[in-house]
Amino acid sequence: MTIKTLILGLGLSLATALPATAACYADYRAQQSSPVRFHYGVARISDSESNCTAAAAASALRGRLAQNGWTLVDVLSTFNDSGLASRQGNAGQYYLRY
Repeated sequence: MTIKTLILGLGLSLATALPATAACYADYRAQQSSPVRFHYGVARISDSESNCTAAAAASALRGRLAQNGWTLVDVLSTFNDSGLASRQGNAGQYYLRY
């Protein structure tokens, strides 16, 4: 066995031993009452997709939004890293803000 083969094998072993995690994100709508304002946003919910549900996202977002006077209207969807870039333009200043 050559050194090159040994190093390649070791590298592959280490790469497959690392946990494969993908973050969970949600896109949502929120509102303020006085004055009446609405916004669409995208937020990171967790570092794991294991509980990437609309209910988990709503629970996480309510408190974050309330700190700045916003009320969660609804969670539109939850998604992983692959859906993040396509939503950035629509979320504007609320992209990953909460």
